[in-house]
Amino acid sequence: MNKLKTIVALMLFFSLPKYVLAGSPVLEPESWSFPDVIEHARKISPNNIEGKPFNQFGLAYSSEEVSSLTLSTLPAKELQKYADIVTHAYPDAVAKQLPTKCDNLPVEKLNETAVAGVAYVSINAADSNTRKRAAECLVIIQSNFAKIGR
Repeated sequence: MNKLKTIVALMLFFSLPKYVLAGSPVLEPESWSFPDVIEHARKISPNNIEGKPFNQFGLAYSSEEVSSLTLSTLPAKELQKYADIVTHAYPDAVAKQLPTKCDNLPVEKLNETAVAGVAYVSINAADSNTRKRAAECLVIIQSNFAKIGR
């Protein structure tokens, strides 16, 4: 009977996803290459935070709608709905791409979806430190956008 319990325990252990075994809540896509990453994300998150479906490119809003956003003043709760499908599905994994310091980010090179992604991570990442870091980064980004009138 003990052998059977050991075998069952080992089977369960080896069937757990890698991120659980590592003790980390970070869910990662099977592939980061496009378009595979979108299709992996679609299995987890077919719709954005407000239930709007993502299109074939992983966006819920058209570029015209997103380009009209005032990035410096939108609250994170509103801004997060413009984040892409990959950010919705893997916020903690996407957060790994944030710089350690956001002070020197060239905001003129950031698009609206990237800023929305930071907002989404600041609210929805599983790790509280990740949420805090993203929130701090968003404040800096928005402040820098305000300086250039955007």
